[in-house]
Amino acid sequence: MSAIKNNKNVAVGIHVGPSYTRLSTAAFVLSTTGNAFNVTPSVVSNALGSRSTPSIVTVDANTEGAVVIGEAAKKNVMRESSNADNKGEVVKTNSYLKKLSNGDNADSLHFFGMLKELAAETSGVGMKGADRLKCVLAVPAGAGQAEVDRLVEAAGAGFNKPTSFIGVLSEPAAVCVAHGLTGSHTNSHTPSWSTAIVIDWTATGLTATLVKRVGSSDLIQLGASKTDNEVNAESLVDLMMGHCATMFKRKTGGDVWESKKAIAKLRIVCETAVRTLDRGASATVEADGLVDGMDLRVPVSKPRWEMLSGSVVAKGKEFISSLAEGVKVDVCLMSGSVCAMPSVKAMVTGLFEGAWQGLGNVACEEAVAVGCAVQACLMVEAGIEESRAGLKGQNIDVEVAEEVKIGLAKVEGDKVDENSIKVIVGDGTAVGVEVAGFLAGLNKGDAAAVVDMNDGNKILVKIDDCDEGELKVGIRLGKEGGVVVRVGEGEIAC
Repeated sequence: MSAIKNNKNVAVGIHVGPSYTRLSTAAFVLSTTGNAFNVTPSVVSNALGSRSTPSIVTVDANTEGAVVIGEAAKKNVMRESSNADNKGEVVKTNSYLKKLSNGDNADSLHFFGMLKELAAETSGVGMKGADRLKCVLAVPAGAGQAEVDRLVEAAGAGFNKPTSFIGVLSEPAAVCVAHGLTGSHTNSHTPSWSTAIVIDWTATGLTATLVKRVGSSDLIQLGASKTDNEVNAESLVDLMMGHCATMFKRKTGGDVWESKKAIAKLRIVCETAVRTLDRGASATVEADGLVDGMDLRVPVSKPRWEMLSGSVVAKGKEFISSLAEGVKVDVCLMSGSVCAMPSVKAMVTGLFEGAWQGLGNVACEEAVAVGCAVQACLMVEAGIEESRAGLKGQNIDVEVAEEVKIGLAKVEGDKVDENSIKVIVGDGTAVGVEVAGFLAGLNKGDAAAVVDMNDGNKILVKIDDCDEGELKVGIRLGKEGGVVVRVGEGEIAC
């Protein structure tokens, strides 16, 4: 059994994705050589043995209004014919994500409460020790400050302890952390790099984000980002449904599209088949009594599926190429369910030939949750355990022309203690351990400063009477390329 570094608190990463939610824990585990502790993440399985849970909460009318979550909730929604249109599309799970982050107490309390119970039981602390859970929460790339605040507030309410959430990470930054771009927290060596691209392809769209390394440090700067909501995993399921409906009609004469119930049933089995083909050589789409008592059984081979999905993959290739045109990419990282498809992996590898593809043991679908868990582990080790650091999701409206470096420092009298300056680069990026330690070390009544590191250590703002561990600082680029520094609830444009 591997030796685990003792810590009374448990590091947890949470990613509430547009379709599925994933949970990961992380701990410092002694390396096989016995000479170092490395951060080792572990993705959590739910009660059904699955490492992902649908991001849905519903009320089950058949059980006198009992709340159901995850897979059971998804099936409930599918069964409700009123939720299916003529293409079998159900209530989109990203709309549930918005409900969960918009202060819907019933949904957020139940959903995040379920995640709390899952994290507590699988980590071994139990519900009695749930106060020991210290979480980093993923936020969507490009999320606005208000959206981030709502999501964190909803999560804190569900956990019944806001201080359980010690930080947030934008999704592309979390992927970088998972693959070791922000520090040597694993025994694997990341290559020397300057520019990375993070490709996140999920149920609701394709997002590509450029990431810059700041000099030779472990700091990263999120750069230009683009999203195409039309090229998504739902469109792949639609292709599979169309193929199966055609085969069914050819064989039986039955028309799936005439029955909303049949459409909803077909969508469930087609989603399963698409996931199976991510790793298997073939899949069989089966549904008993689909139309008028007639059964559906359509075998789909991987070559056949690659032909069917080729148009979507081609659109994705064109989109990614448009962002990366003229950019030398040293590292290419993938996340999201669509990136698990072999044809997509091959397409991306071909686009960025020679670029490092990340750690082989980090699954595309789980990269964001793993990165959040690793970040939580590093922050717990640094002493950030009682309040979130306030480093929020980064918004970038223009491509980064230069590094945006801001320092946090203690103030002695009217002067900055230069030896205390800790540099951060934009919000939503990974907080270095030394920065986390600085935030944790603030005592009530201390004065701190936000320092412009690109302008001769010019003090942008001085903060007096900091509450212990409660200094909240945010950095983003404005639409005109200027820097906006957010301290507490106020903003200062520079």
